[in-house]
Amino acid sequence: MAFRQGPVKERVPRAEISFIDGRQGWLTTGGVPETQCNGAGTAVWRTLDGGASWEQVASVDWQHQVPGGIGYRQCKEGLSFVNGMHGFLGASDPNSRPTIYRTADGGRTWAATTLPDPPGFVTLGAGDSLTTGLVKGFGKTLLIPAWGMQPGAQVEGEYIFRSVDGGATWTYLAAGGQGINNVTFLTESRWLQLFNSGPALETTDAGKTWHSFPSDYQSAAGVASFFAFGDPLVGYGTVRGGISRTLDGGRHWAWIKTPGTS
Repeated sequence: MAFRQGPVKERVPRAEISFIDGRQGWLTTGGVPETQCNGAGTAVWRTLDGGASWEQVASVDWQHQVPGGIGYRQCKEGLSFVNGMHGFLGASDPNSRPTIYRTADGGRTWAATTLPDPPGFVTLGAGDSLTTGLVKGFGKTLLIPAWGMQPGAQVEGEYIFRSVDGGATWTYLAAGGQGINNVTFLTESRWLQLFNSGPALETTDAGKTWHSFPSDYQSAAGVASFFAFGDPLVGYGTVRGGISRTLDGGRHWAWIKTPGTS
């Protein structure tokens, strides 16, 4: 569960990576953002040989902006490719609605769509805006989570959006089950919320209803874990360098020994 206290912090630029198989992947290099994410550059690189070599396929900075490219405005975060041609990149700032960039040619050209406000949420600026997560694809259906907090609220709300036209338009679909813990999509309709301790939550109807889910995932870390599933059964959870794995859809987890962790 995440709380926002005080002014919005400036973001630290970071690289992101997205692979669709053992050889084909993309990398974004984090650009230094302007104050309150008014703008930030980035470059997109592609590898076809598992990272042995990389080709720059797109870039933007305040001096170089081209039609059909990623815009300079807002901070870039949330690189996600669903296949060899179609990928997505989020862009957001504390004063306006987030942007979802989409590519249909492996990252060479991009088009932008603004994410709408969900029911009960109004983008006001000064921190009252949404930040998006990673796009996940299930056939023709795309899902993306977003988070934000309105004035007077004690905790951020989580909202799920759906696209059925390749990301050209997005519509609000459902709210997260409880708090902010990055809803994890296993299928188009089955999602989980797993916490470091306490009962997990599950929906099997795309967020219309949530119920408790028997999971033995546990972590003593004081920060939320991040989860990723490759298919409905096999998934991984990581926090502070530790990695755990499930082979039965999130019910049972076993820690994987990794270098430098205990």
